[in-house]
Amino acid sequence: MKRETFTPQLQMNSPAQESQIDVPTRVINRVGVVVNTAKPAALKTARAAVSFLRGRVGSLALQAHVAESFEMAEYRADDSEVVHSDVVLVFGGDGTVLATSRKCAPAGTPMLPINLGRFGFLTEVIPDRLTDALERLLRGDFTIEERMMLRGELLRDGEPQQEELALNDLVVAHGSLVRVLHLAMQINGKYVTTYAADGIIVATPTGSTAYSLSAGGPLVHPALSVMLITPICAHTLTTRALLIPDNQEITLEVESAEGESVRVTVDGQIAIPMLAGDSIRVTRAPYSARLITQIGGDTFYEKLQTKLHWGERSIY
Repeated sequence: MKRETFTPQLQMNSPAQESQIDVPTRVINRVGVVVNTAKPAALKTARAAVSFLRGRVGSLALQAHVAESFEMAEYRADDSEVVHSDVVLVFGGDGTVLATSRKCAPAGTPMLPINLGRFGFLTEVIPDRLTDALERLLRGDFTIEERMMLRGELLRDGEPQQEELALNDLVVAHGSLVRVLHLAMQINGKYVTTYAADGIIVATPTGSTAYSLSAGGPLVHPALSVMLITPICAHTLTTRALLIPDNQEITLEVESAEGESVRVTVDGQIAIPMLAGDSIRVTRAPYSARLITQIGGDTFYEKLQTKLHWGERSIY
């Protein structure tokens, strides 16, 4: 996970200076806004943010339905325009951040997530701290963390069928019925094992706090460059979660599937049907999700305390 600090002034450097500077500089002029409109609180908070930013930035880019809701047609933009802003404010929960990351990552656009969800492990700012966070954003007083993403590619008869990006995880499991799957795993083209399990989760360090954690996988600091393979209810006591370097390639092939077809689920949001003999090839994606941090939110360890209740003592 690479960290990057922005300063509010654009500087021109000579080639000699550039070789000594690891941190690029950038002016925040255009701000994109993404809102989970199913959450009334998200709409309310986003409206307050837009009102604060009007006149303070060069332009605003609102999703079309958000601009219509706010009666601000002058800021209406299509999804591509929103994504190609200098920064995108994301109002919602972790699910909204996951969906937005798959669009912003290829464009290299950093996201500032504002928590309007229930869990909020990916979100940085709570609504009560919004004004302070926006002021710091405009001053350039923040850090960007680059979170690794996964690229999943469905193969049928050896031919690529569909490709998706994931910030949290790719999960191979039955669509609805709880049946045993037999999934053969290769790493870098070499056979490793065949899982007999309800499914397999391939997660990033960011996704280690999501489904993988529920399946018994370890917590992984997001600064580590690894991929996490976690079986779901494995039918053997010897099968455990496995951490591997992020430069390796994982292939999971469906050897047999009782009942209905298997699905690959991307970040819990996109479902891709699989048939017996299909495989999913997972590698580190060429893009990273860029999350704005240290702008009023908790650190990873503080989130373990606030979200997962670490540090609380039981009274006996």
